[in-house]
Amino acid sequence: MMTMRVAKRAASLAAVVAAVALSGCASFDPHNVISRHVQNGVAAEGATTPAVRQAAIDAVWNTVNDRYYRADLNGVDWKAARNKWQPRALAASSDDDFWEQLDQMAGELADSHTRVESPKQVARRKAFQALSLGLNVRLIDGALVVLSVHPESDAYWAGVRSGMKLTRIAGRDALAQWQDWQQAARRYSTAQAGWRAPLRKLNEAAAALIEKAKAERSTEEGLALDFERVDGSALAAALKPRTLSTRPQVTHRTLPSGIGYIRLTAFTESLRAGLLDAVTAFKDTPALIIDLRGNGGGSAAMAEALVGSFFKQKTVIGRAETRTGQPVTVAFGAIKLITLERDVPGRADAYAGKVAVLMDSDSASASEATAGALQSTGRAIVVGETSCGCLLAYLGYAGLPGGGELAYSEIGFTTIKGEGIEGKGVVPDVTVERTLADLRTQRDRTLEAAQTALLATAK
Repeated sequence: MMTMRVAKRAASLAAVVAAVALSGCASFDPHNVISRHVQNGVAAEGATTPAVRQAAIDAVWNTVNDRYYRADLNGVDWKAARNKWQPRALAASSDDDFWEQLDQMAGELADSHTRVESPKQVARRKAFQALSLGLNVRLIDGALVVLSVHPESDAYWAGVRSGMKLTRIAGRDALAQWQDWQQAARRYSTAQAGWRAPLRKLNEAAAALIEKAKAERSTEEGLALDFERVDGSALAAALKPRTLSTRPQVTHRTLPSGIGYIRLTAFTESLRAGLLDAVTAFKDTPALIIDLRGNGGGSAAMAEALVGSFFKQKTVIGRAETRTGQPVTVAFGAIKLITLERDVPGRADAYAGKVAVLMDSDSASASEATAGALQSTGRAIVVGETSCGCLLAYLGYAGLPGGGELAYSEIGFTTIKGEGIEGKGVVPDVTVERTLADLRTQRDRTLEAAQTALLATAK
């Protein structure tokens, strides 16, 4: 995801906002930015009555209709989308199903940023937690392959490791089940953006078993999964989802090749100082690698700060697009939160060596903004896979009746070359696709290729 961080400014203006709100002056905050960053308490989660469901549907439909960054709504017949999904949402058999149906309506825009989150999802996001089996699985060479396993998950302690194949899910052929989940998924920005949809369904299936057992006061059983080990032997495991930490991290080291290496898992503002300090720490290295593989994005301001650490002078890195064609402002236009021309101011101590950015299909949003800016200005090469193709931004979540929240795209982006990344992805300069053989031998060919390219150009 990519958010435009405005919380600090919003908080400082909170008192003024309250006064203006009393007078009903919408022109003070025409984009409704500040109110989304002023704490009004946590919405209570509970059963959604028909009236609450209708109110939530109305809120989603009207907000997108009035505030989406493109007035043509990507060419989508938004009224038809409501007519299609509203009856299904109102007739949903459970609250979880209601929120999923509402998210399906948002998915008609084929925009990975515009989405509806249930109260449960909101709570987990705010706590940096995910109820998950701890598996990352992807279709490679015609098989479902385990890419990684969370070390705190049941899967890890059951012996599941990267490179194994997932063969059966609850007794059914895993590939067939995966394809069914893929076909039933909501629309996303690109094919690669939707690759993770079945994985979410896998986690939900495991969670549903636990909830059912609790409701029936029966013994909790895990989801039955069958794997094939690297040596061809079988591994059967009944796995339960756990609340796993998704708290982001930044790490860095000097590689044996002498190249600096920084790994960032998310663009979270609390990591900004450590990230920029890491760049500075490598000022004497001949080249630097920024590893954004699996990084789903975050703060656009932090992404621009990272990009700015590689330019000594003010540099234009692209443009922003809004529905009105005007900057995003508050205080009757006196304060600009988002300008149309995106630039970085430059730093006297900017890193001067060669740079490579590592990307994969899970690299999204702020990660793509970083890679796209550095690539289009000629400041870095991109190595790995084509990224998610999910580069839009929102200015904060909007609360919904019933405790859910809506994120809706308010800002579009193009590179300095006028190219859009949304719906396409950042295409690498050096393409390295993940293979089953590499996973099983634990070979990181993307990192290898980046070092080879950087050392060749540094000579």
